Amino acid sequence: MKKFLIAALAIAGILVIAYFVVASRTDTFTGRWVAWKSSGVDDYLLFPFDTIKHPPSTFTFIAGDESFPIKDVTYEFNGNTQTTDLDALLVKTNTTAFIVLRGDAVLYEKYFNGYQRDSIVTSFSVAKSLTSLLIGAAIDDGFIQSLDEPVTQYIPELSQVDPDYQKITLQHLLSMKSGIAFKDTDIPWHDKSRAYDHPYLREVVTHLPLAELPDTTFVYNTFNPIILGIVLENATGQSVSDYFETRLWMRLGAEYDASWSLDSQEDGMAKMESGFNARAIDFAKIGRLVPNQGKWNGEQIISAEWITNSIKIEAENHVPEIGENVYYQNGWWIIGPTAKDKYTVFGWGHLGQYLFIFPDDDMVILRFGKEIGEVDSWRKIAQEIVKVVNEK
Repeated sequence: MKKFLIAALAIAGILVIAYFVVASRTDTFTGRWVAWKSSGVDDYLLFPFDTIKHPPSTFTFIAGDESFPIKDVTYEFNGNTQTTDLDALLVKTNTTAFIVLRGDAVLYEKYFNGYQRDSIVTSFSVAKSLTSLLIGAAIDDGFIQSLDEPVTQYIPELSQVDPDYQKITLQHLLSMKSGIAFKDTDIPWHDKSRAYDHPYLREVVTHLPLAELPDTTFVYNTFNPIILGIVLENATGQSVSDYFETRLWMRLGAEYDASWSLDSQEDGMAKMESGFNARAIDFAKIGRLVPNQGKWNGEQIISAEWITNSIKIEAENHVPEIGENVYYQNGWWIIGPTAKDKYTVFGWGHLGQYLFIFPDDDMVILRFGKEIGEVDSWRKIAQEIVKVVNEK
């Protein structure tokens, strides 16, 4: 019995040492998964990054000419309807930034839970919507000819993985219908974890098997935007961050520098699925591009055609497993207009990062936070705010 106990303790000791050795190697996928654990809004501090410089001349939204007409909001949590003070709800739900725009006027802009106006917020999957804007820009610039082009036009080595890659178009990647295999769990050897933590994403995404032919099934696959990042690099001859800086960030008159997280310094692959980091007020400028039909401060930054095609409702982009009135088009989530729902276009990120755009109302509402909080639907809260603002 004593020998058994000694052996068990020795094995336990070896496992503990192995754990800490692995956890110390954050230049490896396994080491990152062990050391970093669950993803959080401060992960931009963990990854290396490319800086995206703001321009010398910045754009400042005008202040609303009236006091914000909303104090209390009605919302649901676990199906129960509640009414409470808006600021109190934002504090309670670990919200970090909340901004309401109508036109170019800021109606409401507040920060909570230790955050200030110059605090960095991260995109998580809102970055997928930014990837879409970059693809649109590359088409406008002639770097990409059409969404109907096969991905192998820009990454020919994919044909060696499976000849059917030649059937996958850029549109399939943008619409999450590529057919590329993807296991959406947080188990370390599954794909969701690899897409987030792996330090060599190029190697990962250029060797993925296909699960089915493209245009068959909607699968929210975070490998798709990473592949589109490589497409952008190969098409433009620039890093994603450099192209984003000159093509969008400078022209938007961003107030602050931003950054794009990289998989590793050695690989230098931008984390297209989740890794754009900026201040909330500058995220609002990205949102304003949509109701402005791609125009900013008198300049057509993204073609109106690209914006229109990205936010229109098409039956083939219906995602019934998410909701009866939910669509996914070119990296954006869309809620179709009904008696209960306003037409809404939005970027949606992990832990409750939301960029809501109400094109018919010329309004943008941003919510960033450390967690979703005890709220069933931030979209419904945003919709209520739009309704009340319009009634005043």
